[in-house]
Amino acid sequence: MGDYYPVDAGEVRKNGMRGVISTGAGIGLMLFNSLLNIPVVGWILGGGLVVLGVMGLVGRTRTDKTTGTVMMAAGALGIASFVLKGFTGFILGAAGIGLVGFGVFNLFKFVKGLKSRG
Repeated sequence: MGDYYPVDAGEVRKNGMRGVISTGAGIGLMLFNSLLNIPVVGWILGGGLVVLGVMGLVGRTRTDKTTGTVMMAAGALGIASFVLKGFTGFILGAAGIGLVGFGVFNLFKFVKGLKSRG
């Protein structure tokens, strides 16, 4: 019975944005993880993510700082991937799968919210 109550438009929009961004980030993280197996490319990508993460930490909003921290962590794992091959591959793969799952869950909530509004 609770499924038929109208959902706030802002909440529906927020679920849609979370779903798209989380799913895209998860797919990107899994792609990044697969590119780490190429020796020089892994170091370059990892270093680039660390630099972008530092730029995010300088940002004004809390979202910028959180994104910067996540990017720095992924970059650091990318740089360390040649020393800790199995560990970083597992962490990045699990994080990618978790982000895709979170994104799909939010997209499901988004579609459910759209249906309740109609």
